[in-house]
This record gives sequence, C-alpha cells and structure tokens, in this order.
Amino acid sequence: MKINKKFAFATMAALTATLLFPTSIARADDDHDRRGDDNERGDHDRDRDRRIDPQFVILLAGVYKSVALGHGPRHNLGLTTVDLNNGKWAKVKIYLVSGLPGHKDEDEAIGAFYAFGGTGIVAYDLPGGSISAKFLRTHDDQEQLPAVPLPGESWTLDGTFKLDILEATGIYRGFVGGHIHMVDILKFRGGDSTFLENCFCTIHPKLVAP
Repeated sequence: MKINKKFAFATMAALTATLLFPTSIARADDDHDRRGDDNERGDHDRDRDRRIDPQFVILLAGVYKSVALGHGPRHNLGLTTVDLNNGKWAKVKIYLVSGLPGHKDEDEAIGAFYAFGGTGIVAYDLPGGSISAKFLRTHDDQEQLPAVPLPGESWTLDGTFKLDILEATGIYRGFVGGHIHMVDILKFRGGDSTFLENCFCTIHPKLVAP
C-alpha cells in the first residue's frame, strides 16, 4: 500500500510543536556486509547503525483481521500486560514512515498492531521488539459517533489520541514510560462489519512529553 507522503509529513509537522528531540538510543543493525575486515571499525559502524531516532512514526493501515483463540503471536511478543492469544483481538498491518533503520520499501509491512482486546490496551509487533500501551482518554479529541448505530450503518471515527507506553521489549526498552500520539481515521463498514484503519502513530520515550 502506498503511503501518502504529503499527508505523512504534514502530520509529523503538526506534531512537532509538542515534541522535543532528545539523544538517540540503540537500535538494530541491518547492514553487516559493510563492516569489512577491520573489527574495530566494524564495531563502530554497528553501534552507529543501531542508533534509533529519539522518536519514530509508523502508519497503521488496512483491514483488521480477527486473531483466533490460541493463534496469537509466538510467546505473546514477550509482553505481560496483554494476552494476545485469548481470541479477543484483531490486528492490522504496520508500515514505516520514519525513524527506524533498514526498511526502505514503504509498500512493505514491518509488523502488526493489535487492538479491540477490551482492556483499553494495544500492542505493537515491531522489528526488533514490541510495545504495549494504554489509552489515556483524558486528552482525546474525536468526533462523536451515533449513540446506537443502526444495523448495517457505516461510520467514521476521526480523532487524535494519547497513550502511555506500559511495556517494551528488545530495542524499544528505552520507550517504557513514554507516550504515543495517534492521528486516526477509523472506518466501520456496516455492510460486512469490517473495520478499516488509517492511523499515524508518533512514538517517543519518557524523556519527551506530548
């Protein structure tokens, strides 16, 4: 799926006013071929390439697919704040916008986002680790939906949301206690009861307040 770059960068620009930029933290290395025979230089290059941006932006996009009981991700992504194998979740693909290394093809999904678990907590399956986060609710800004939608009625939820990062594994450990800012357009198609997602998430560690 092709990312609308103008929209992506406009969204990022709009968020910049509320974001600061701390120092980089470690990230995964995807380029081992350039190290050469010099071990010292190779280690230097590896450390440099593992530096992840102090914040990164991803796009959640596509149709949500239900996750059957017992068919969640292996080892529950290493997370303890969610049970992604209980049959209550749905997932959608994640695409990179900016800030993570080694993924140049904007049409290629880099992971999966898990939602609708009934707890207000969501999970991100990302290259090199995972994240769980909880909606704050108090700072949400969204359109109001019909109190009782009619059978077969379609609707669109357009809003911004803030989440606290509860848990993080792998290269994202430094993001625990940080925040996620969502700019979301979620559509429900009444004809076939399908949820369609288009959501930009800016993810940053505890050192940056939204």
